Formats: sequence, structure tokens, C-alpha cells
Amino acid sequence: SPRKPRVQLYVEQKEVQDQEEVLEGSSVSLRCSAETLCSSPPPTLTWSSTPRIPFSESSRLQELISDLNFTATHHQIRVTFTCTITYQLQDENKTAQNNITLHVQYAPQISSSCNRTDVPVCFCEADGNPSPELRWHLSGRPVTNSSNTFISEERFSSTGLRSSITLHQSLTNTSTLQCVSKNTHGAASQLLHLPSSVA
Repeated sequence: SPRKPRVQLYVEQKEVQDQEEVLEGSSVSLRCSAETLCSSPPPTLTWSSTPRIPFSESSRLQELISDLNFTATHHQIRVTFTCTITYQLQDENKTAQNNITLHVQYAPQISSSCNRTDVPVCFCEADGNPSPELRWHLSGRPVTNSSNTFISEERFSSTGLRSSITLHQSLTNTSTLQCVSKNTHGAASQLLHLPSSVA
């Protein structure tokens, strides 16, 4: 039975050990290497990923090394890469595998909107990894639940958060509402336009 190949992680061309988090936008390389046992034809190394993502790979047969390269994006929150070594024997193929699961971290991205009703209701959604927090600011001041404002919050995925705010207080033409989201990798905010029928 063949031995498992070795998988190493490089981020921005530096080897990273005991860590599987990579930051969005990073240049990521995975190297798969294996010992060559006496075998003719020589064994092959192949890569696969779950879910499938676009990557480029290159192999060096004489040393039995295969490199996989890609740029981390927030669409790849959690991807498992598998390297398989295959020996072609006379009566059957023998394989061994090793894998690594990468978690892509990224700053929050937000979207927001307000409903034009008698009582203004505004919504804000944030997506980030690690999962971000959401806060509301009215005319520059933090807003919490009170008799004048009602805030609700719900998670819609492991990285997403949705919040709504209902304003029962009188607003002026200069009132501004802002949605602010933060995690360890950054912050994002949006200024919402309050419905003109109320402001």
C-alpha cells in the first residue's frame, strides 16, 4: 500500500503550518509531494477540490511534486483540496490520498434598504468571515432597543447576519441612519436614506 502524499500550505510564498485560515486576496499555493517507490510507469499526482474551484497546477515528475495555485476569494469560504497518488500496477491501480481544508477569511460586505411606510423600517445585511456584528447609528449616535426604536437581528448563514430597525420616533430633515458592520478583518458602513414622507 502506498504512503499518503504530503500536503504543504504556502500563503504569499511563505510556508504556513498548523493553520488553515487564509485571507481573501491572498496568493495561495498547495504543494503535494510523495516518495517514489519502484514503479514503472512512474506514479502520478492529481488534485481535486470540494466544492470545485478554478486553480492551476504544475507537476515535476522526477521529484514527484505537484503544486496547485489560486487566489483566495470570499466565494470559497470552506474548500477541501485532495491530493491523490496513483501507482499503475499490472493488475490494478493503487492510490493514497491526503487533504487539507482551507477557510477563507474576509472583511464584512453589507447591503441595506428602507421601506416607505408611515413608520420607517430599514434593513441591513452583512456577510463576513469570521461572522460580523451589526450596529445602528441615528444622527451619529448608537441606537439600542427602546420604546422609540425596535431592532431585531437574525443569522441567515454561518457568515451572514441580517438586522432590521423600526423607528417610532419623530425624525427631522437632518436625521441620518447608518448601518455599521465589523469583524477582525475590517469594517463597512452604509448611510441609509430615510423615506422623505417621514423625514
